[in-house]
Amino acid sequence: MAVRTLVVDDEATILESLSRIVTHAGYECLVARDAQEALDLLELHAIDVVISDMRMPSIDGMQLLEQIRARHKEVDVIMMTGFDSRDIFSRVIEAGAADFIAKPFHQDELLAKLKRIVRERELKAELLYLSIHDGLTGLFNRRYLYQKLQEEVERAKRQRRHLALIILDVDRFKDYNDSHGHLDGDQVLVTLGSIINSSIRQNVDTAYRYGGDEFAVLLIETNLEQASKVAERIRSSFESKKIDNCTLSLGVAGLNVEKDGMEDLIKKADEAMYRAKRGGGNQVEIFLCAKDPCSP
Repeated sequence: MAVRTLVVDDEATILESLSRIVTHAGYECLVARDAQEALDLLELHAIDVVISDMRMPSIDGMQLLEQIRARHKEVDVIMMTGFDSRDIFSRVIEAGAADFIAKPFHQDELLAKLKRIVRERELKAELLYLSIHDGLTGLFNRRYLYQKLQEEVERAKRQRRHLALIILDVDRFKDYNDSHGHLDGDQVLVTLGSIINSSIRQNVDTAYRYGGDEFAVLLIETNLEQASKVAERIRSSFESKKIDNCTLSLGVAGLNVEKDGMEDLIKKADEAMYRAKRGGGNQVEIFLCAKDPCSP
């Protein structure tokens, strides 16, 4: 992962030396001559690690650390000071710094601390990815669906915006698994996941493996007519693969901003999906409710 650092020190020679060390180690490096400039850069750029002196004019390093912890919790901070004592080390760590280094610092020690922090950040990012993604299809998982759906329902109700949900299921998937085996069955799910991903707006809409051979698609600021077109695009793309008797049943529902919660939207989409199944599958069904604000 690309790592962007911010070095903060009011002494030009130290600032230049730190910048050169960090840059030569392969990290992008921004510099700030005081805490206020550092705070301004943190607002403008996505910073991963801050390396800051403790003693600076106006806002000192401890005050800067406090503000970073309050406003940029995702940023790790290495504090530097000319005073090497257990008391200062304890204060810095208790205030939320990731590490501490005494001046004059050794290049190897600084880089070792920086590399440790970067490795920990990479591990956290990997664990976060695994916690919200399905291991087979690479789509988001059921756990993240509930989290994201709750957020988007609240936003849609607050802003009175359209929100639509598609729930879909592979028709006769158990029969396919029984006759072809689970490895081939897994490949069907991977293919479907790819079709869904290519059928939605990237960085706007989100796709999920809901469980087994069930999937869900959350469509932001999308009405029922638009959502049904997305569902039909997914259905026809999957049908064109001609995977034996496997087709899709899809249910589409829109949020009623006056009365629906997350569970209501899921229930409506699920009901429409099962109606599609009862109708023979390979079709899209829309949950329609009279006078649904922000649903049509």
